[in-house]
Amino acid sequence: MRRKLRNCVIAAGVAVAVAVAPVAAPAQAAPRTGDAQVMFFDWTSLVVAVAGHLLSGGSSEAPSLQAAVDQIIAAVEQTERDIIAHTDLIAAADVQACARQHTIEFSDIDNMSNTVRQLWAQNATGCAALATSYVSTVTTPAAVDNIGHVLPSLFAIVVAARARAGLTNGINLVIQDQIRSYEAVVAKLTPTDCVKKRAREPGYPVEKWWECTAYNGHVGSSDWVTGDLREPNRTQAEDRATNGTSRPVAKSALPQLRALGV
Repeated sequence: MRRKLRNCVIAAGVAVAVAVAPVAAPAQAAPRTGDAQVMFFDWTSLVVAVAGHLLSGGSSEAPSLQAAVDQIIAAVEQTERDIIAHTDLIAAADVQACARQHTIEFSDIDNMSNTVRQLWAQNATGCAALATSYVSTVTTPAAVDNIGHVLPSLFAIVVAARARAGLTNGINLVIQDQIRSYEAVVAKLTPTDCVKKRAREPGYPVEKWWECTAYNGHVGSSDWVTGDLREPNRTQAEDRATNGTSRPVAKSALPQLRALGV
């Protein structure tokens, strides 16, 4: 009976998470959840490959660096439509415009003269700085989530563009901004609606678990623990509640970016 109760509770949590759909509001559209390609693309590994090479003093002409930049160009081309779709949901018009422009134009970076390419890379850097400032100040969770979906590809574009243009100075500051923006996404999308629940049946020890609800209504539960001396892991519930938002990508990227030592 006790195990059946547990299974029913878990199943109910899953049902809630699946059934709640994002609702668009006039002032701030809800994040897209149907197109996972851009959200789960491994932008962080590409950024680390390029930035790590430059931060370690590697040549900007090295074939390995050129190949890593080519991978970012190909990744942006592959996911461009989905990036733009997420970009169009950003509430701040200036951030939306510059992120959209640099996503669209990035595939032509090798067709630019070096003078134009350097200016373009500088403008892209300014766009990423603007996005960092925006996500650091905005408080509405949906707005944070919308920009959070765009940040990984935007910073990849900036790092790749600066590498291609030979603007290797300042890469450390770009990575610092990326870290700051990701920290803001993680903190602001961490669920605050969390309850530690308990269940006990006669003759059995108490069982406890955390249940959290993200801003979009998705519910996540931690693993159950048994006994008075054990405590459930709230972080598990927070992470499971925010699956499908931009928070997991930002959280998993932070250790890799911090390891660059900037």
